[in-house]
Amino acid sequence: MINPVTIQYMSREEIERLLFSFSAEAGNSEAEAFEALARRLLALLEKASD
Repeated sequence: MINPVTIQYMSREEIERLLFSFSAEAGNSEAEAFEALARRLLALLEKASD
């Protein structure tokens, strides 16, 4: 089960897999915003590591 404590100990790769496994339902604006935020954060992390 994923919870805030578990997430603290996850590797970057595990977090990336978890975030990419989420998919917002159409019409759920909060879920769509979270998905967009997560994808943007991953893109920024990728850019920072280059």
